[in-house]
Amino acid sequence: MNRYRWTVWTGMAGIGLLALLAVFTTVVRGLNIVVAGVQPEAVVLTAMMTAPFTVGAVALVTVGAALVETFRRRSVDS
Repeated sequence: MNRYRWTVWTGMAGIGLLALLAVFTTVVRGLNIVVAGVQPEAVVLTAMMTAPFTVGAVALVTVGAALVETFRRRSVDS
């Protein structure tokens, strides 16, 4: 796994982004904070509706980074 360091960095950044969004929605809902006139229920509903796309985007970017590293390594070795 050490050979794919950019892929690991990309994956960790994506997981960090997902964790940040989860913490934000949890805090907004838990403390009942209205953000820019938007009720906490709407913030949580929007996060839940867009979660599959957000997780999918993180997965696609991570796989893309792995493919780029693989093809780059193959072109250098050849």
